[in-house]
Amino acid sequence: MSETVFDFKRDVVDISFEKPVLIDFWASWCGPCKILGPILEALEVESNESWNLVKINTEEEQEIAAYFRIQSIPSCKLIYEGKIAGEFTGVQSKEFVRKWLDDLFIQLEIPQVVEVQVDDFDELLAGSLVFPDPKLVEQLQLFCSGNPDHMEAILTLAKHEVFFNSEIAIARLMPFKEQKLVGEQLEDMQVIAEWLSQDFTEKETAAKQLGVAKKHILNSEIEKCIICLIDAVHANVKFKNELARKVGIALFHFLGNQHTVTKDYRKLFDMAIY
Repeated sequence: MSETVFDFKRDVVDISFEKPVLIDFWASWCGPCKILGPILEALEVESNESWNLVKINTEEEQEIAAYFRIQSIPSCKLIYEGKIAGEFTGVQSKEFVRKWLDDLFIQLEIPQVVEVQVDDFDELLAGSLVFPDPKLVEQLQLFCSGNPDHMEAILTLAKHEVFFNSEIAIARLMPFKEQKLVGEQLEDMQVIAEWLSQDFTEKETAAKQLGVAKKHILNSEIEKCIICLIDAVHANVKFKNELARKVGIALFHFLGNQHTVTKDYRKLFDMAIY
């Protein structure tokens, strides 16, 4: 991370042609800046040097602040290849900033630099005990950035990631959509995305169960989720174009035949359908 006394051309413009540079405009009197600063610093460390953080004190670097028309702080701008690639103002959560960066990296096709051995993939999966696993998503994002041709890792990442960021997960697989396995998973992911996008405010039992199931899956409570889906199918299998049935099938596809939840509940689910 660069200090506030620096050469702007060398430390921002020139570096931005090698990797993105995130500028954090701040001041010592700014309370929100003191909250956002450590968040950005932690994310920079986690990025494995895929981007640089530069902190600019607007009181000490007034000309630079004026050039960027900084009117309120904290204010962040991502510089890539000498241009502003994205920006936001105000204090934001770590999750918000991480997603903001991930979205920009995908849009700009910026590769993240990370050294991960292919053998680590099995270790990552062995350490995951829940589904969907938000921690595994972060680990696989790093792994896939260093192993962009590891198709099994990409598919595994997408089927966990879809519950936390559907658009990114679907976009991740689109370049490979002509592959049969990928195309099938994309269909399941689009069903999941449709389910997660709805509020289910209807008074019907099927709607209520679909809504509760959504809450369970976002808490990685897959067994409770499946039970609610079975109840939704029992209540009205035709509800919203058989959404509960489609979601249940998609989840079982993601889990695989050997998963405990599949073994315990697939027959009950099928019986509810037929």
